[in-house]
Amino acid sequence: MRVVSRYVLVEFLRVFGLCMVGFLLIYILVDLFDRLEGFLKYHATFGEVLRYLFFKIPLIVTQLVPVATLASVLIALGAMARHNELTALRASGVSTMQVATPLFAIAAALSVAILMWNETVVPYSTERSRYIEVVEIRNRPLKALLSEDGIWFHGRNGIYNIEHFDSRTGTLVGLTVYDLQADFTLRRLVQVPTAQWKDGRWVIATAVERTFDNGTSVTTRTMAPDEFVLPERPQDFQVIEKDPEELNFRRLQHHIRELSRKGIDTTESRVDLHLKLALPLVPLVMVLVGVPLAGRNPRRRPLATSIGIGLVVGFSYWVLLALTISLGHGGAIPPAIAAWSANGVFALLGAFLFLGPE
Repeated sequence: MRVVSRYVLVEFLRVFGLCMVGFLLIYILVDLFDRLEGFLKYHATFGEVLRYLFFKIPLIVTQLVPVATLASVLIALGAMARHNELTALRASGVSTMQVATPLFAIAAALSVAILMWNETVVPYSTERSRYIEVVEIRNRPLKALLSEDGIWFHGRNGIYNIEHFDSRTGTLVGLTVYDLQADFTLRRLVQVPTAQWKDGRWVIATAVERTFDNGTSVTTRTMAPDEFVLPERPQDFQVIEKDPEELNFRRLQHHIRELSRKGIDTTESRVDLHLKLALPLVPLVMVLVGVPLAGRNPRRRPLATSIGIGLVVGFSYWVLLALTISLGHGGAIPPAIAAWSANGVFALLGAFLFLGPE
């Protein structure tokens, strides 16, 4: 079994390496052509584009590992079956589970590696790639600072303090505008509980204005909904929102606690938190599904068919995952179910295929 395990691992790793390189090149080319118009519009230099793609590679690798794992299992075991190697092993009393054991071991190692990779390398590299795209390529000045007190933003009406910004719904929560004079003396302070972008403008229910008269008196009044105008658009605030990929598990957990303390809904963030544990386990699920698929009538199946099956299964997984994430973000299902449903469904499918007749 040591010889068999070593042989299966070598075959898998050889195909896995080729799949990763091929998928990575395809992904980078597609992403490059998708953003080419924007790069040309902003006159991005070759060095800026190269650095943007370089820092985006760690996130791409994380996304490609599950697909490459499934494809490698189907191709490697399919090739062994077409050469009658699996038949010879079964005739010698070696079960499918024994053949699959080294694959489960390497998938577990990949899962641990992805988890550590996502916690260390991906947040920094994703943050750098977005900085290069927004600040260096699009020439948007960095006007925001994230702190324990929320987000500080240099806006056209003054200095903004924002507790939370939701780019999906275009909502600002806990907006405080500090209107300063030329000598940085506070002229007025405007507090807006919520502002939502609708029909090309910010819809504000209530706003409270406090006017300071040379530091001697303070006048407080409630402003009419159309009296306070916020000149920025949601795109101006997107640079201040952190994507889940830019935060590791600990920082995202801290972010959720802070939002909860301020009374802000954290449903979407809790789904993303569960995903940080669920997604690294996808290689194990792909091996569980791929091994029995590779062993069913493999001699009659061309290599292209095996690759096609892998693409269909992988695509189905991501479609189901996208559906459950969308339902979870909308609050239709609990965050844990939203993040783990795809893994559970495909794990049950793999177990059924394993236990079913070959």
